[in-house]
Amino acid sequence: MVSAKWAMWLVSIPLLGLVGWVSPVQADAFVTQAAVAGSWRPHAQAFARVRARQQVVLRLPFAARITALSVEPGTSVAAGEELARFAAPQLRRHLAVWQQARAEVAVARERLALLREGERTHAVTRRDRVQGEQALTIAKGKARLAWETLAADLDLLHEKIDAALLARRLDKEGVPVLARRLGRLRAPFAGVVTERRVAMGEQLAAGEAVMELESLASVYVDVEVTAAALPDWQAGETDWRRAGQPLTLRPLPGLPLYDDATGLWRLRFEAGNPGRVLRDGARIEVEHWGEARPVAWVPVSAVVARNEKTWCIVQEDGRFQPVEVQVGTATAERIPVLSGLKAGSRVVTQGAYELLYRDLKELIRFED
Repeated sequence: MVSAKWAMWLVSIPLLGLVGWVSPVQADAFVTQAAVAGSWRPHAQAFARVRARQQVVLRLPFAARITALSVEPGTSVAAGEELARFAAPQLRRHLAVWQQARAEVAVARERLALLREGERTHAVTRRDRVQGEQALTIAKGKARLAWETLAADLDLLHEKIDAALLARRLDKEGVPVLARRLGRLRAPFAGVVTERRVAMGEQLAAGEAVMELESLASVYVDVEVTAAALPDWQAGETDWRRAGQPLTLRPLPGLPLYDDATGLWRLRFEAGNPGRVLRDGARIEVEHWGEARPVAWVPVSAVVARNEKTWCIVQEDGRFQPVEVQVGTATAERIPVLSGLKAGSRVVTQGAYELLYRDLKELIRFED
């Protein structure tokens, strides 16, 4: 049996000469392989939030009573399609005021024509003619103001109609009939009715919500990623897969936004929405493939971790040396080394773990 004194002497002798390197004899006990040059695309997945490209809460600009409802929630509608009908005293009153103002303009114009003829025949004075002109100007101002008030109502109802055409209809149909015909709420754009907030026969106050409409022909997709992943997500290709079919997401210009609540960076994409399967507020999982970059490929077993750092054990002239490396995601038993290792370098592929964690780790000088 070897005494404790002799055992300590036998252990200390080889350690004195091998700090930082493994001898060529010991190196034969480990399997190495050359790193292979190649390219790699970072791949990541993240949850995203879908946002409608257009979204509006439709309201009536005045108090009204709902007389008909034309659509149910979930209905797809075209731009200008009727959504509801209503009876509104204010709309009828504004039509009547405009009609009266137009009539006053017609009377003022006829009177002015008579005054001008009377001035020509010296039946009236110049002062009378000037007063007639002033009266016509005032009447025209009132008519213009009445039209602007009515036009504002029609604009809020998404009714696009020319003043001359509406005047002819008003003269032909009269105020009550035209008020009923104009008492319709129409879709300002093609979309999907997502909510209906009124019931048949309900009396609404001015500005009260009637329906919600979303445009879902295309949508926004907001993706939140960490600061470390942000550079990869700002270049490359992003898509969402449904039933195996990819839906390409197109990045929108502009800087990413930082979210204080989550500590993540928000990127906005846009995408077509065939079949309108994506709805506002939905959460989906998207995939991203970054731009290809040159790497050195090594077997997964060649990369080991120590003290929260990643290492490869490189063989040079029959000796081993640890090299800190940055790696990407492993695939098919290989892992891409992004930095710290050159293609062609021989790395330990069997036994690298032992070099770091067994007794031989004492023979390697690490700079942590």
